[in-house]
Amino acid sequence: MNVTTFWDHVRSALGLDEPQAAETVARAIQVVVAMLLTIGIAHWLGRWVRRAALAGRIYAEVAVLLSRAATLAVCAVGGTAVLAIVGASWTAIAAVLGAATFGISLALQDVGRGFVNGVYILVERPFRIGDRVRVGAAEGRVEDVGVRLTTLRTAAGDRIIVPNTVVFSSVIENSSVGTVDRQKYLASGIVLPATEIQDAVIASLRGTPHLSHQTPVVEVVRSGPDGTDIEVTVVHDTGVRIDDHVIERLRSLFPEATVATKFSAGTL
Repeated sequence: MNVTTFWDHVRSALGLDEPQAAETVARAIQVVVAMLLTIGIAHWLGRWVRRAALAGRIYAEVAVLLSRAATLAVCAVGGTAVLAIVGASWTAIAAVLGAATFGISLALQDVGRGFVNGVYILVERPFRIGDRVRVGAAEGRVEDVGVRLTTLRTAAGDRIIVPNTVVFSSVIENSSVGTVDRQKYLASGIVLPATEIQDAVIASLRGTPHLSHQTPVVEVVRSGPDGTDIEVTVVHDTGVRIDDHVIERLRSLFPEATVATKFSAGTL
């Protein structure tokens, strides 16, 4: 068998001797080019989105999610272009995209439900950051409330991640509601400049046991040549005596001053 006969057999097998052979070859080349461009652009855009997200100090997990979403979007556009090249009707393309969208929605229905529940929790605010709550079997102080997840910190320091779908469907016990007190303290004869006192007090009381996450309120009562008098208001867990801790820290901060308890402002 000579080369000419062999090529004739190849052309016949591939259908290249048909009248539309040139058009078929052109479409095949267009499909290959479209697929290569789609893969290249998807790969480049995915890496670019991930780098941009990380540069914006977004969590690595979120950066990966955004990168994959960008890659998937490019692949969807490229797939649509390929279907159009091979001559698929727009009705067929719409049907394929609709089926793909339906499949993705089924796969992500839990994610979507968690998103909606998270928005509801953020709007209704059944608890706030710093509250001590029990959600199902999980108990601790609320550390963060996100769109999909709520983070609790136990008394032992363990971190518990609770999906908002669980939070939404569970009975929430918020033991911080109505169970914190305000306490006021007076410090007289402070020699530190009045403009520096507030920041110094806040830094000194940070980390005091049983104090709320709320920032202490520092008010200047009097300022004169012999020193400055201030009133400090703190919020703390009810039923817990914190006077010794707070007074000790204020006296360490202002050794020249007289520090004493003013009165308890009652339960919130």
